[in-house]
Amino acid sequence: MHRCHVSDRLEFHYLRRAAIVLAGLFTAILFGAADARAASIPAWLDDAITGYNEHNTSTQIQFVDIQDSYVWYRILDTDELGSKEIRGRIYGIAEANGYTTTSAEELITTDRPPGSSQPHQDKKCWKRSFVLDTQTGSSGRMLSTSVCEDQSYWFAGFRILQ
Repeated sequence: MHRCHVSDRLEFHYLRRAAIVLAGLFTAILFGAADARAASIPAWLDDAITGYNEHNTSTQIQFVDIQDSYVWYRILDTDELGSKEIRGRIYGIAEANGYTTTSAEELITTDRPPGSSQPHQDKKCWKRSFVLDTQTGSSGRMLSTSVCEDQSYWFAGFRILQ
């Protein structure tokens, strides 16, 4: 009978440890998901968008969401701006704030910007990477942009990599 008692205590000990490990994993997953969602907008980008909107009242850039490390904005698709002009304006925001392109060529790919007319459908997007010019010669910050076409809007995503 003494053996059953020791066996029961060992089983309880292992079950308790398993419950603690599972609770820790659940907590890590919960906080990890919250951290991924809690991305933020750099102040320079918010200021740059505000400045752009003051000078471009008919094609203002509107905040949409933060998703997958991208800060997403949308711009009304108008006849006055074509694809190259929209992409040029988005890239110009990065360049006006000290970022330079890492490649002369854009990449065409797909993405799923939030708030699009068909949210679960991939959109054609142009991506470009930038690096922040620094005086110290350090590697600086990287910036990726994604400019996607939709039916009545263009979507622009900015992702800052530290």
